[in-house]
Amino acid sequence: MRSFGWGASTGATSRDLSAEGNETSQTSLRTEVQPLLGKEASPPTAFQAPESHRSGPSMPPNEPVAEELVQLLTVDEIAEMLLKAELPKLRRVLRKLQLQRPELFDAAAMAQVEKEVKAEEKEEKNMENGQRQALLAKKGIKLTAQGVTVMADLLEPDDSHQEELRRDDEEADILQKQSMLTQLDDAPLVQFNAPLHFALEGEDVVAISVIRLGRLDKPSAVRFETLDASALAGLKYEAAEGILEFRINQTAAQINIRILQNDRWDPDLDFKVHLLPEGLVGARLDKYMSLTRIKIIDDDKFPTNAYRDGLDSREIDGMSAINLYKEYLIGCAQNPAIRQKVMKYVMAQQVSNVCSFAKMLAHTFLLDVILSSDPPENLKFGMGQHQLLLCLVLISMLVFAGLHFLNYLKLTWGLPGMATRNLQVALVRKFLSYTEISRHSMETARLINSLTAHCPAIVEHGLMSVLELSQALGLFLTILLYNVVGPMMFNTQCRLMPLLSLMVLPLILVIAFLVRFPLTKRHLTEVYGAQVVAMEQVTEAVRNFHLVSDYKKRGSVSDEFMRLLAAVGTKIGGLKLVLMNNGYIAPWVLLLYLMLYAVHEGAHVLDGDLTVGIFMVDIHNFITLGATVGMVFQLLENIGIILPLLKELARFLNMDTDTLNRYELAKHQQEFTTKQWKKAMAPAGSKSVAAADDHDHALETFDALPITMQNISLGFGLASVTITQGQLVSLIGPTGGGKSVLLMLLGGAKLPMRSNGEGGEPMSIFNVPSHLRVLHVPAEPLFFKGTLLQNLTYGVMPGDEDGDIGRIKAILGKLGVKQHVIDMIANEKSLDWGVVLSPTTRNLLSLARALVANPELICAHKPTELLDQENAKQVLRTLRSFVRKRGVEQDPATFGNRRPRTCIFTSSKKYGVEISDKVFKVLRTGVEEVSKTEVTSSMLN
Repeated sequence: MRSFGWGASTGATSRDLSAEGNETSQTSLRTEVQPLLGKEASPPTAFQAPESHRSGPSMPPNEPVAEELVQLLTVDEIAEMLLKAELPKLRRVLRKLQLQRPELFDAAAMAQVEKEVKAEEKEEKNMENGQRQALLAKKGIKLTAQGVTVMADLLEPDDSHQEELRRDDEEADILQKQSMLTQLDDAPLVQFNAPLHFALEGEDVVAISVIRLGRLDKPSAVRFETLDASALAGLKYEAAEGILEFRINQTAAQINIRILQNDRWDPDLDFKVHLLPEGLVGARLDKYMSLTRIKIIDDDKFPTNAYRDGLDSREIDGMSAINLYKEYLIGCAQNPAIRQKVMKYVMAQQVSNVCSFAKMLAHTFLLDVILSSDPPENLKFGMGQHQLLLCLVLISMLVFAGLHFLNYLKLTWGLPGMATRNLQVALVRKFLSYTEISRHSMETARLINSLTAHCPAIVEHGLMSVLELSQALGLFLTILLYNVVGPMMFNTQCRLMPLLSLMVLPLILVIAFLVRFPLTKRHLTEVYGAQVVAMEQVTEAVRNFHLVSDYKKRGSVSDEFMRLLAAVGTKIGGLKLVLMNNGYIAPWVLLLYLMLYAVHEGAHVLDGDLTVGIFMVDIHNFITLGATVGMVFQLLENIGIILPLLKELARFLNMDTDTLNRYELAKHQQEFTTKQWKKAMAPAGSKSVAAADDHDHALETFDALPITMQNISLGFGLASVTITQGQLVSLIGPTGGGKSVLLMLLGGAKLPMRSNGEGGEPMSIFNVPSHLRVLHVPAEPLFFKGTLLQNLTYGVMPGDEDGDIGRIKAILGKLGVKQHVIDMIANEKSLDWGVVLSPTTRNLLSLARALVANPELICAHKPTELLDQENAKQVLRTLRSFVRKRGVEQDPATFGNRRPRTCIFTSSKKYGVEISDKVFKVLRTGVEEVSKTEVTSSMLN
């Protein structure tokens, strides 16, 4: 064992030390302590205890280390430690001194000394293991060096681990004492009572509770304001701001936000309420709980409430697709932002139709007046034909430029993009709130296809097609108007044939569409079904790649996919043939009509009854009308295409969600937390909580609120458990006993099934105090494609110091993550970390991500299952440190401002039980607390 030069003759005792020997020991102590100092100090004239321990002159002012040491130990105690070589104890004293007076120490020197001590302890342990191996060999027992080490770990306590645990406890005790001293003068803490609130659309007002913790002997005031998120002020809620005031002894106040009512469908939207640091009076804000989010639960159905009963019962397949489409259009019209853009769009289209009408008149004027050898004098407007021609050309150019600019504006309005985003965001929001049954019943391929392909198609062929139809209708009326006004302006008679043609031609094409639509719809349905089957095949292959690879099924999977693609190609080929024939209907009808019109009306031109201009413009108009009717035919086909897609989207957007259940649970937890807190405050009785000695009564009782679960089903029976905050709790028990379900319930990943006590069933209580931020760490680590830093800071607010890279690296180091992985934080490449990293590293990083987020409660599944014994101990010590120090790598000065930390985990290692504060055995019959000595290896599964 390294002596640091502090050793002395073991034959002496502290009482036998002479003055000379004492001075020698002091000089030796100073010699070894000096490298740990951040500055030099003069040699001591004496090494004396303070007056409370001995008499004599006081410590010289230039000996800060010796002065601090004798405040912790007497000279006799230090001498005895030196003589007995109790270096671990003296190191702990120095460590405590370092925590209290860090400015006196050189951190690098201290780290180097600790590293050397650990290396020498390891060397001594290896020597001891060698002696054990030799002794066992004499008895005929042969073990490898690793086997001897494992045996030693089992037979002997790990002093290094115990030393670090003691050190953590000492640091936590010092932080606790320091925080108690500083809190005497601190202003009270003001925060929201929950990070998330819910509001029903049918509620007029949502009440948000703000609580005050700490000194209550003075009034406090804090400003607040609402912030838009996905919900916009004036549409979903009424913006609010103001000052919240707390009277003396008042612990809670409310902010009331008005929720605006409407029958329009919207996805569940949210907004925020922020407590502002500006203008604080007699208070300080909690770092994490000065912002809360309010989620508004919309009770309307997509697309409208007209078919609410059918949508509630999920009988969408039996609903009329045309009626559903009509309600979709009504729903779009009810959306203020979309309605405003649609009105602008329609007005722009009708301006275009007005320009078309002017163009018809201009063409007639060009042929019958400007280019005529005998133009009517009343139409020349006192100008020559050359002047009229120049004016017509200039006017035509200006009109063309105006239409160009108008079409440019239509694109900048972004109507299709907005309508598409509304559907896509609504679908994603809905999916994230699905119940477990809804989520499992949805095919992934269909969801992705609906999100990426169907939503744009519904907008493009559903909403935009109607706008194109409105323009086609306007053009039809424009042509009709021209056939009435044109002949009157150019001194000819109004003719019946063009007017009848305007009625008959569209009617013929509508009949043709109705005849061909069933065939078209059948082919569209077959193509869609074949595509879905092919996508599901690809999804399954990707999801089960390792299974396919392990069983050498790559070839058969590829062959099956090729067969499905061939079927899709065949279906698409048949659909293209049908659509091609549909596309020729309008040109054929138009060609036949123009033949009849040319023969009939051409005779009137030859007879002089009809001008050439009107005849040619009529021909042009009917060609335009034919193209427009063909476009209408195509638009109606497109609408038919999206009808089944709209049905499926309606099914997805009306599936069951857990939002109402979460609303009820949150409401229950907030009420139960408030009730428990008031009950805990009651014992103070007539004694004022604002008194100096009771300044932190509200804070202490708030932090002492337990995590309570009574008569909650884990799938087999009813379970009850109560966990005090600020503890490291391990769950043990046989496989299938319900440990994972219990962790999912406490972590919020699964909603509890509660009973209200009716029908003879016991009353259920499930309460995780509402102010706690909870993180659930699953057994299977999950990572999204992005940088490693983005993954590790996923739970950190942008700009928060918790996301500091130095802090993240320190946490990774504490967990035993390899250095080359830590270096990847600087890598800005977006990678699939679930593939790049090993299972063990993924497990450590998943736990690190939770520690970086620094919640009040962590529920972790099997955090040490994939780890060796040494690394498992390192991880468990870090979790214990998270609990003791109220976070990992946090500023010690803010310890008193942080709420207690709790960690609940399933333990697969005996050390996990030993290091825990509480141990609960989870069985199918219930949950019970057990002593650490009762735990056997069979319970650690």
